[in-house]
Amino acid sequence: MKLNRREFLRPFAIGAASAVISSDVFPQEKALPPHADKTPETPFDAPEGSWTLAVFPDSQNLTKSHPEVFIRQAEWVAAHKDSHNIKFVAHLGDITDNNWPEQWENARKACAILNHAQVPYSLLPGNHDLGKDGKANDRSTLLNEYFSAADYKHSDKVLYFEPDRLENTAHIFNTPGGKFMIIALEFGPRSEVLNWADKITAAHADHTAIVSSHAHIYHDSTRYNLQQYGEQQKWNPRKYPLAATTDVNDGEGVWEKLLSRHANIRFMLNGHVLGDGTGYLASDGKGGQKVHQILSNYQAGVEPRRPYQGGGYFRLMHFLPDKKSVHVKTYSPWFDEWLTTEDQQFEIQL
Repeated sequence: MKLNRREFLRPFAIGAASAVISSDVFPQEKALPPHADKTPETPFDAPEGSWTLAVFPDSQNLTKSHPEVFIRQAEWVAAHKDSHNIKFVAHLGDITDNNWPEQWENARKACAILNHAQVPYSLLPGNHDLGKDGKANDRSTLLNEYFSAADYKHSDKVLYFEPDRLENTAHIFNTPGGKFMIIALEFGPRSEVLNWADKITAAHADHTAIVSSHAHIYHDSTRYNLQQYGEQQKWNPRKYPLAATTDVNDGEGVWEKLLSRHANIRFMLNGHVLGDGTGYLASDGKGGQKVHQILSNYQAGVEPRRPYQGGGYFRLMHFLPDKKSVHVKTYSPWFDEWLTTEDQQFEIQL
């Protein structure tokens, strides 16, 4: 059984104005937003006892052209760590645009703010973080040249597919809602990586698991499935050059080999896709659980076009104390604005 976003999600109000900002009205090269010089203070609009997962989408255009916006995202999380009870930050890949040292250095500067604030986070390589000039012609990446296991010291526990390499990791942390595990997987995960993730998920059956990877569902809320959809879905991981030399799984492969197999996997998060940059799919796993698969992307090229290469929006997922309600919101600390359309602000019932 598959449910689309309209069938399963309930929009809810937070009292903030919609912020679809036209780049024609707000030229990104010339004007600064009112809050550009100061991290805004944002009230926590969730019941007492809630906790927050922050989800950073593709930052490739920010590390390339507007590192100040990426830095502002990290500053906001650090400033609201306690007031919003932020337990973790999950980055969805395409950290850089070209896998170049200067872009990785910009990413390093932003994440150093999270390190200083002792906010645990996960990184994973997207297609633009792989190969020469980010062309994904192989799985080489500068990720491990600029980040190391020491950057993950604020997670309660970290598991590695390869010792001290950050392409595939699992992070364990405690929340008011119990034990959680974030499993961060490489772009188009190899089958051996999925086998590793399968084993650690089974070994932590008492943890609620959230999987993140760069490409999983498309902007029409279907899973990436080359066999079924072919060229209808752009940017399928199995169509990139690295597929000629390495094993690659698209969304359907990840679903069959990992997500559907474990009752404790409740979410799959991805970026990568343009269009409107949003998507939602709830699918029944073999244990009868709903797995909520969510796309969020705000880079340049996503419609509607927003200044500063996407505007610095990211997702905030509030896990409520009833342990079954999750409020998903979309916010930019660069503009201090919320997106409030039904695909940007909604509630999930577990």
